[in-house]
Amino acid sequence: MPRLRGINSGLRSLTVMIVRKVLACITAIVVAVVLFIAAPVVGFFSETTPWMRNPLAWQAVPASNTCQSTPVAPQWQLAADKACEMLIAHRASLHAPSLSAAIAIEGEVVWRAAVGWANLADEQAATPATLYRIGSTSKPVTGTLLARLVDTGVVDLDEPIASYDSALPNSEWDALTLRQLASHMAGLPEYGTNRDLRGLYHSMALRQHHTDVREGLALFDGSPLRFAPGSDFEYSSFGTHLMAAVLQSAGDQSFHELIRQQVQQALGLSSPVPDQASPQRARFYQQDGQRVQLWRDVDLSSKLPGGGFMSTPSDLALLGSAWLDPTFISEATRKVFWTPQVLNTGEVNPQSYALTWRWNSRDRYAHHGGVSKGSMAWLAVYPDQALAVALTMNTTIPDFADFSSVQGELVELFKKAAMNGAASDRQSGSAEN
Repeated sequence: MPRLRGINSGLRSLTVMIVRKVLACITAIVVAVVLFIAAPVVGFFSETTPWMRNPLAWQAVPASNTCQSTPVAPQWQLAADKACEMLIAHRASLHAPSLSAAIAIEGEVVWRAAVGWANLADEQAATPATLYRIGSTSKPVTGTLLARLVDTGVVDLDEPIASYDSALPNSEWDALTLRQLASHMAGLPEYGTNRDLRGLYHSMALRQHHTDVREGLALFDGSPLRFAPGSDFEYSSFGTHLMAAVLQSAGDQSFHELIRQQVQQALGLSSPVPDQASPQRARFYQQDGQRVQLWRDVDLSSKLPGGGFMSTPSDLALLGSAWLDPTFISEATRKVFWTPQVLNTGEVNPQSYALTWRWNSRDRYAHHGGVSKGSMAWLAVYPDQALAVALTMNTTIPDFADFSSVQGELVELFKKAAMNGAASDRQSGSAEN
């Protein structure tokens, strides 16, 4: 009996030990799963909460007074020199790793330059060829495709989108129009108001890689419309995404291929392209005052049409300039796209938003800004001066206007240079006569 009791005691001890190990393994697995799920959510909230970031990863931004620019025609040299000085001073005031800009006039880039660092770790200087995430400046890129397809009669702005795509995953979308989607008046939610919880999580995590824009519809197809289409305004990148999926169906080609053919190839550009690893792509940084740290790794393929492209400023400026070329986009279509859209009440929407562009009625220019993961971008087109300006930066700051403010100075500088050049040409012509 004592021997039997000893065996039983040993078995109990062994059982307890096995149970403890199994429980420990289960606990470890549960903790690992929770951490895997929670990590990107923590990363998402750390984007706006400095104390949640890695305290050991901060670094100062080195000074840089070098302006990397391409040669310019003599007419633009004085303006180019002053523009570089502006860019250097602006980068320093923003404590940004790098800043890049370009000016196009009458369809030609007359100045492009970059200051600062594309990659702080490698002390790699930014150049005019450096690629930056452009955030919501992606919307005019997708809008350019939309305008081209409107011009060729492939789509109609006021036709229900179900007529182009009969397999929409949410029946509430069937009667929406491309005009409503392009003007943010369709009732689609924005990231923060998305009631599709799975989609909300993946929009924060940004781990999924999508090769087809239709995959992205699953992020918000479970969310009901926020209001009756046309009755109100809510800025929505999901609306731009749905628009891209409809254009893909109507154009009978992938969205990626349509952009490549109708925008990049048609204009002879190397960008905009989907955000992806590239030797020319800048590294992107979070900022806290005068210090920065690398942005977390993200995959922006799920938000490509409304916020996932990357580009050089010079290619953005050329894309903007192309809107002034009636052989690329007709004047009639351009006028429609640059007209603030009205609600069902007949009133202009609260943000005076046009179609994939914003229109500044006072100063008469079309524009769109973008804030992405560790990057900011700006594109503006001044039709009266046949001028386009683009600006990019590889960090984010709280006030977008602080970033974009230099664009006005650059525009005025090159407006004057253009007028001086025109006056000089007139004088030369008079002398010859």
